[in-house]
Amino acid sequence: MENFVQIKNLLVPVDYSEYSILASRYALKIAQKANADIKFFHSFYSPAYDLIDLTGNRNTQIKLREDVTNKLMVSEIENMQNFLDSLSEYITSAGLSSDQISYEIRPGLAKEEIQKIANELQPDFVLMGTRGKDKRENSILGSITEIAIRKLKFPVLAVPENYRFIGLNNLDSIVYLTDFDESDFLSIRKLMGFTNLLGLKIHCLHIGSKSDKWEKIRMDGLKDYFEKSYQESRIECDILNPNVDILDAIDSYIKEKGINLISLTSRKRNVFEKIFKPSLTKRLFYHSSIPLLVFHP
Repeated sequence: MENFVQIKNLLVPVDYSEYSILASRYALKIAQKANADIKFFHSFYSPAYDLIDLTGNRNTQIKLREDVTNKLMVSEIENMQNFLDSLSEYITSAGLSSDQISYEIRPGLAKEEIQKIANELQPDFVLMGTRGKDKRENSILGSITEIAIRKLKFPVLAVPENYRFIGLNNLDSIVYLTDFDESDFLSIRKLMGFTNLLGLKIHCLHIGSKSDKWEKIRMDGLKDYFEKSYQESRIECDILNPNVDILDAIDSYIKEKGINLISLTSRKRNVFEKIFKPSLTKRLFYHSSIPLLVFHP
């Protein structure tokens, strides 16, 4: 029987929006269960870096940029502290020590700074709201979260804007979308660390044909691997017929099985692209209100 991957630290990029609060509440509950450390992170734009070169020496310009950025940093620290104060009730209920909760603020572009701090921190999971203050009409998940999902090498858990996390009681089962790729096994190890921690039932789902004997053999093989490697876990494996609308079929499956979380591995482009078409994604996340957990092999 394989050992579960432990969850030791979480990274939560925030923009102080309501969606960041939802993602933070989710993260705090996970940190509580795992007794993990959690770091909140915010990056802000400083106009000092876009200043046109002024008359004078380079040292003067650098000093001016530092002064402007430092003044903005004072305001950003206050904003972060107010944000954490708004979470004080949840932090207290999670029973986490002050040593387990920290924050960091950096000037710069969010999409770049999140990637930098993630590479430095090496978090077990990155949790983000799916949309923030930078809402765009045609955004798939929200520009920053979408970039994080595609760029980061760490698991990203994206919590949609209309999701309401009321506690671990409404987090009972997860569906893992598989295409029988070799990367499944690495993702499954990470997934099992997460599901075992929260006591989730796993629904392993493949978009294919139940009449295809080869696909059935591969699904049976994956189920056998699950059962032998993770004996105490609750696992159910299914194949969805591709002859109907994919998202309608997934949505019906989610409702029928009471799924609370969707998971997949980003390398599976055929599965990933089927789901990440804007029209399908909008229906999946904004109608079903289901968080997405993306693994990177």
